[in-house]
Amino acid sequence: MKALISIFVLSLISAGIPADFTCPPGTKAACLDEGDTVCPVSAKCVADDAVCLDAQGCDSARGYICGSEYDAVMNDYEKTVSQYNQLASENVDLRNQRMVQRSCVINAATLKDAISCVR
Repeated sequence: MKALISIFVLSLISAGIPADFTCPPGTKAACLDEGDTVCPVSAKCVADDAVCLDAQGCDSARGYICGSEYDAVMNDYEKTVSQYNQLASENVDLRNQRMVQRSCVINAATLKDAISCVR
């Protein structure tokens, strides 16, 4: 019975003594605070509240994109589309104006009338 109590007391004492540990070769030990996370060098860490796209929609060989980056790209895309649409509309207006002027010049009876078509 004494031997059992001795083993129990020794186990309690040894529980209070920090245990030695070793790291695998090429690694370092680190002390972390509550809630800290560790990311491997080959990975990109993101915050817990980050909104990331579904992995199925990404090419894992080229990486993933998070919501904030996606939003910025989409805003740039929408601006570019808007500029394109505006330029396309202006182009149509210029073509129509040119066609009206061309028709006016073709139907002009005098040089003076033709010149007035394009001014």
